[in-house]
Amino acid sequence: MRLSDKNLVGLTVVTADGQALGEVSVLFIDSQTWHIEALQVKLRREAAEQLGASRSLFHAGTIEIPLRIVQSVSDAVVLSVSVEQLHQVLPTESASAPAH
Repeated sequence: MRLSDKNLVGLTVVTADGQALGEVSVLFIDSQTWHIEALQVKLRREAAEQLGASRSLFHAGTIEIPLRIVQSVSDAVVLSVSVEQLHQVLPTESASAPAH
């Protein structure tokens, strides 16, 4: 299946245990291989609080999801890990990075 950034940006991101984290806001692409490396996810308020992602009144919290934990992409991006497992998979700076 062939997807473009227009198809992916805005898709809901769901964890393996069925929790909606937020939506895809940015794709990170390796400039040498032109492969997608990661997705930036704009978190829902509850997910941001659960993951400890910093957010403000005007900016949602964001995290960077490595492509290796994406299980499938269709009407939503489904991860292969639960919310609890995300703490172990994500780099520490990703969960506390300021929103853009």
